[in-house]
Amino acid sequence: MSVLILPELLDTRYAVPFSELLRKESEDFILDGSHVSRVGGLCFQLLASAQQTARVRGVGFEIKNISDAMRENLLLLGGNFLLETGAGA
Repeated sequence: MSVLILPELLDTRYAVPFSELLRKESEDFILDGSHVSRVGGLCFQLLASAQQTARVRGVGFEIKNISDAMRENLLLLGGNFLLETGAGA
């Protein structure tokens, strides 16, 4: 099981490397959101896609240690579903 510690800013600059990291995951993985202070729209889309792709592949996907800022950003972007899938704080 892989653990990826997310950076402070999940913004456009991080989208390409983030996409590449997610594409390589073929086993269960956890994203650690403890340092995230902002989630941009593009990275939000990548998170949503990663969750759906993991479900289709039968791979575990979880966001843990969600910072307050990340939780607020996900809620504002309509990402309640990312918080409800075992993505506890």
